[in-house]
Amino acid sequence: MSFAAESFAAHLARAVDLFRDPEKKEDQKRVFRALVAMLQGQSVTVRVVGGRISVNGAPIDGPQLGPLLQRLELHGVGEMTIPQDAPVSQVFALLRALADQPAWSEDIDARLRASGASHVSVSMARLTDPPSPPPSREELPPAAAPGLDVIASPAAPVAGIADFHNSSPMPVMPAPGGSKDALEVLATLESQPHGAGVGDTLAALVRQAEEADKAGKIDHVLRIICGIVRIEQTSLEGGARRTYGIALKRMFTKSTLEALAQLTASPSYQADAIVALKRAGADGAEVLLDRLVAASSAEERRHLFSALTQIKQGAGQLAHLLGHNQWFVVRNIAELAGELAAEDAVPALAQQLEHEDERVRKAVALALAKIGSRNTAEPLRRALRDRSPEVRLQVALGVGGRRASPLAMLLTGALEEEKEAEVVRELLLALGRIGSPEAVQALIKFVQPSGKLFGRRPTSLRLAAVDALRMAGSPAAVGTLQGLAGDGDREVRAAAQAALADLKKKA
Repeated sequence: MSFAAESFAAHLARAVDLFRDPEKKEDQKRVFRALVAMLQGQSVTVRVVGGRISVNGAPIDGPQLGPLLQRLELHGVGEMTIPQDAPVSQVFALLRALADQPAWSEDIDARLRASGASHVSVSMARLTDPPSPPPSREELPPAAAPGLDVIASPAAPVAGIADFHNSSPMPVMPAPGGSKDALEVLATLESQPHGAGVGDTLAALVRQAEEADKAGKIDHVLRIICGIVRIEQTSLEGGARRTYGIALKRMFTKSTLEALAQLTASPSYQADAIVALKRAGADGAEVLLDRLVAASSAEERRHLFSALTQIKQGAGQLAHLLGHNQWFVVRNIAELAGELAAEDAVPALAQQLEHEDERVRKAVALALAKIGSRNTAEPLRRALRDRSPEVRLQVALGVGGRRASPLAMLLTGALEEEKEAEVVRELLLALGRIGSPEAVQALIKFVQPSGKLFGRRPTSLRLAAVDALRMAGSPAAVGTLQGLAGDGDREVRAAAQAALADLKKKA
């Protein structure tokens, strides 16, 4: 396995993950700059074959790649190529497209072409047809489901509501027990969310959902739930919101939640099923966690994991599962704890640093690094002394951003003790992502030339320190780069000059 290939894959996975969170702008910028810098040296081809990722032909494994593999499979991407020195705007467009939810009307390749991203190429793993009408619940397999016809998503108007309003606006609520279609009732609620008789109308929808549930028509149940959630989130507050919440709670039976959990395995169902399960809160997370523990296939685990990362209420239920007797369950839960930044799980994660299986320790180290709070400092210190360089590497790959400033001294100490060159390189880049004064001082000390033959830093590691200083971009970092622009090492000199030009362009 090429360490360089694994490093690129880890940075790509981190970038796509961050691009899904609009609140993490600064972290997005730092990781994106690091990724673009890695593309300056060579073109990269990423392939997905048999549930595994390869970079330039080198197969890559590791818990940090799980979310990236999920996004590639969700979009149906079989291969993507980013040429050397690809336009930054096109790399950015690719990351945004991978982070967004897929649509039946336009695959990721078509979206990139429409945006003018002509240098970046994407090959789809398969052709997809529009979703077919869903079967009854009895016909649904445990790990997959066919397409859903029409669901009222909170992200878009309830299907048919706009036309319904134009043709037949309703001044009053329908009488409970009537024969009106659920979409018509939802249309009425959207136009009059506080109207007289709203309680009776919601009760009628609850009855429709119960009848659909008994008939195994989970798509009808999901349509009603998503329609109510959309109205609740966009139109209501106070007491009215509680009325809608009571109706939803009556719909969230155990059998309905279990059926919705099955639907997370299909791109057609996934977004709306997650909306419903997320609204169900801890109960929805509990059902998904139970299925994750019992999941028999890697594909099913990936879909459930993807859903759980979007439901924050699941974080409080993770600690007890970290003591599970099956290694892969502990690994999966550790990965989830990292994605959710589950601070409450830190003590339980720390206990698993002694696990005999390296795969578990790698997942735990990465999770603790992603959480990155002061409470993770001591467990991460132990992880940085693990006998496996792969475990130590996960710490460096996971740490980043200003929130990890308390860990700068920890990484600085590890930098002095670490013998593996690739781990040292990633520790330097982690300090660059942190960018605090302490982190920058450690980088300045590391990058300085030495007159001693046997104490001289390898050029490759000094180049990594230059890149880290560019990522930090502070006045002290810029001053050091200006000094290095006249360094005696030709490669270091050129890298420092390029870093200064890049920072000037972004200023």
